[in-house]
Amino acid sequence: MEWEKGLSIWKQIERQLLRDIAMEVFKPGEKMPTEMELSKRFDVNRHTVRQAMAALAEANVVRVEQGRGAFVQEQVLDYPLNNRTRFSQIVSSRHRLPDKRLISDKILKASPTVARNLKIKPGEKVIEILSVSEADGVPLAVGHAVLPEKRFRGIVDIFKETKSLTEAFKEFGIYDYTRKFTKISAQLPSGKIAGLLKQQKSRPILVTESVDVDANGTPVEYGNTSFTSDRVQLLVE
Repeated sequence: MEWEKGLSIWKQIERQLLRDIAMEVFKPGEKMPTEMELSKRFDVNRHTVRQAMAALAEANVVRVEQGRGAFVQEQVLDYPLNNRTRFSQIVSSRHRLPDKRLISDKILKASPTVARNLKIKPGEKVIEILSVSEADGVPLAVGHAVLPEKRFRGIVDIFKETKSLTEAFKEFGIYDYTRKFTKISAQLPSGKIAGLLKQQKSRPILVTESVDVDANGTPVEYGNTSFTSDRVQLLVE
């Protein structure tokens, strides 16, 4: 292609890629060509292409996933926070496919903070579950849930099958539960959280801290959820 004089080449490549995305040559969620492929297309070196792609990532037009490449950014998902927040229902209602992957589970002794929120004694056993929630295979959130081990012994195996704490709770006679409170903060992610969300460590995340209670007001879950801020918009209802 012919280059416009007086404007850096990487900027012109950025503009062309923006036009391609606007015309849906590359559709939302679709993987972008590699640096090598773009270098051949524009007949420039990879450093020049890298500058253009970095500008698109900074503008939140594309997202870079570690080890996978760059993808056209999808539409931001509106995620309501109310007294019955359910991930699968929210994602399904947006005509997207929900999924939840178990990353790890542990039996620990409750810290004073955990004990206070679950209304148990410090040192009592709790189950810690770390999971990643996805929509159409794209990670949206990392959940860290803590449950009283005495009440929910064996729930991890049920969670592995159902991929849902809501469904797992039913095996323990809990068919409905509500959100007692939610606190929201903005933070920079740890390396582990950034890796699970497949985003850069320099991009802030939204973190919710919450407690869910059963029909009698007894806490069933305490934890926090780390949302990727460029794919999810939290709506407080």
